[in-house]
Amino acid sequence: MMDRGATEGERAAARSRAEAIAARAGMTLDAALSRLDIGPKQSGFDFQEAWRKAQANAQHRREQEERDRARRERERAEYAARLRERERRDALRRAAILRRYGSKEAIFAATDWEKALAAAVEPLATWDYWTDQDGNRHRFAAMLDGKKDTFWRVEGITPATREAVTTAYPWPSNLDAALLEVKTWDRVKQDRGLFCAHNEFNHGAEVECRITLLEHDLDTKPVASWEDLQARFDWKRHEFERGWLDPTERDDPFLDRLEADFDFLRDMAAVHFGHRTTTADKQAAVLSMLDSHPDLSDREIARRVGVSPQTVNNWRKRMAA
Repeated sequence: MMDRGATEGERAAARSRAEAIAARAGMTLDAALSRLDIGPKQSGFDFQEAWRKAQANAQHRREQEERDRARRERERAEYAARLRERERRDALRRAAILRRYGSKEAIFAATDWEKALAAAVEPLATWDYWTDQDGNRHRFAAMLDGKKDTFWRVEGITPATREAVTTAYPWPSNLDAALLEVKTWDRVKQDRGLFCAHNEFNHGAEVECRITLLEHDLDTKPVASWEDLQARFDWKRHEFERGWLDPTERDDPFLDRLEADFDFLRDMAAVHFGHRTTTADKQAAVLSMLDSHPDLSDREIARRVGVSPQTVNNWRKRMAA
């Protein structure tokens, strides 16, 4: 109106009004007009950019959800495949165990070791019973010398219990024999577990206490020979690998390096003292181990004898043929 009023009076009245508005803002009319020349202050919010980002985020979430869904389906499929393989393997093992024992009753029948332990702890034991899937009842020691535990520890075994379980039958004279007994108990547990609900079988307290003391020796008893040290290495591998439902080899490069160093030093000592092992000696040792310990892995026999796992595997195949 200041610039475009129809008459001089309108333009003058508009200017007067504009000056009053500027004065209320604490400015002159010229200062107010200069502010208007700057143009309106931008809010900084771009609706189109915000919409684009929202769409991109929504697409990213959909893609992530799809990846998560595919991963869950893949994991379920892999688990189902492992379960089928485990069931197939367990079925074969059950058949082999039945052939070895002759019947399910024989599988659960007390071994000579179990009978000796039961007799030794008789004055200390509180007995209980469990029933197998065929309705047969089996007695086991639930408590020993007034103590009960799920996972026995050395410090939880009373002196009377220790005396009973270590003298029930001869205590192993070296670590290799101790490891062999532990593996035998593990084998019994696995064999019986395949014929129990959820593939789970637990030894009685008298057996668990003996195993705990055997494992304590394997962990702490000073070695007296190269064979003892080899048994300690073998024990640490067995301790790891028995903790898995599916066959799983230990993956520990540091311990593998230690074992290789041990093999080298043992061979060097044999050469130094004039006891170099010949190829024929090693072959005979491999065949002997395969005959006496067929359940040992190729790698474990190879470590004990001082040959490659492939050599053991070749001889295993020849024996099978």
